[in-house]
Amino acid sequence: MAAISDQWIGALYGAIEEPGRWVALMDLLRRDFQVECVAAQLLVAARGGRALPVWGTRDSHSERHGRLHDSWANTPANPRFGRPIGPMPETEILSDARSLAYSSQDRRRLSDGLARCGLGPAFWMSHRLDKDHRFTLIFHRNADDRRDMDPREEAMLTRMAPHMQQAARLWMRMSEAEAKAEWLAQAHDATGTAMLACDRDLRLHWCNAPARAMLAQGDRLRLRHGHLAAVGRPDHEGLTALVEGRTDRGVMAMGGMDQTALHLRASPFTPMPGRSGLPRDLLLLTIARPEDAVHYAPEDLALLFGLTITEAALASCIAAGGSVSEFAAARGITEGTARLHLKRVLAKTGAGRQSELVRRIAGSVAGARGAL
Repeated sequence: MAAISDQWIGALYGAIEEPGRWVALMDLLRRDFQVECVAAQLLVAARGGRALPVWGTRDSHSERHGRLHDSWANTPANPRFGRPIGPMPETEILSDARSLAYSSQDRRRLSDGLARCGLGPAFWMSHRLDKDHRFTLIFHRNADDRRDMDPREEAMLTRMAPHMQQAARLWMRMSEAEAKAEWLAQAHDATGTAMLACDRDLRLHWCNAPARAMLAQGDRLRLRHGHLAAVGRPDHEGLTALVEGRTDRGVMAMGGMDQTALHLRASPFTPMPGRSGLPRDLLLLTIARPEDAVHYAPEDLALLFGLTITEAALASCIAAGGSVSEFAAARGITEGTARLHLKRVLAKTGAGRQSELVRRIAGSVAGARGAL
């Protein structure tokens, strides 16, 4: 069996956790295969059976010539992307010369197009990751080298195949998990509600942007050496009881009266069966300031309830705790005119009275809580 460098397996699995290592891996393969260019691509099935690249990386030499290579090789003009993505074997080791998917016209287009961007014919190893995705490692010779994949190169790819397929699947799963985590983080930030995860020892494991702002302010709750701490001793004892599960309802209030009040709710985390990696005593703390106003953008209310912008401004004022007379004074109109606006708002929203209007607005997606 043809040998490849011992370094590449470490570089391959290292690239799963550190994306910056992909380039180093491509450099090793370019050296071992003695080719002009090595690139990795994740392809997804598109309409018409075409395969579209959604991610890619290449060796450092090719990076320096990326504009030239990309001028044709990585565009829909390349017949290689017209090859159907499925069905295909779990692993495919093939070359431009051996592929049966090209017509004679495709072969002419491929040869001429690659020559224009400084590349020669290619051979590759491709793995099916699921019904829609495949991961391809592609090697291009230089423009003057017209040789097909030779037996030594094919043997090297055969030896690499099991590792490459497993690493590609792990990398895609990790990338998807990281993307989902980022989406969830953005969703948590968008709520405007402070949320954080800690363990029973009050060690902080995660928090969203509103929680970070609250902890930075530190008026009732702060971070000390990576642990949550309430400012006053009674509040800290209450916080400890909350996270240890010694409260009746899993909620508590800090401060109040002439002090800034915080309301907290603790929700235990239930890990998935058979999964590890997170502390089993992790819990989520949701934190709110009752005094924080919820702002309702008139433009949003106008769209959601079919109001005019003036009617929506009045509805926003009332939902935020204002009165009809306050709205009239701020707008420079009579209170009677403002009440006519309110009558139309109630009719359009289907609310019978102001309290019901506030409930309907509060139950919509229009609200944005003020910064903590």
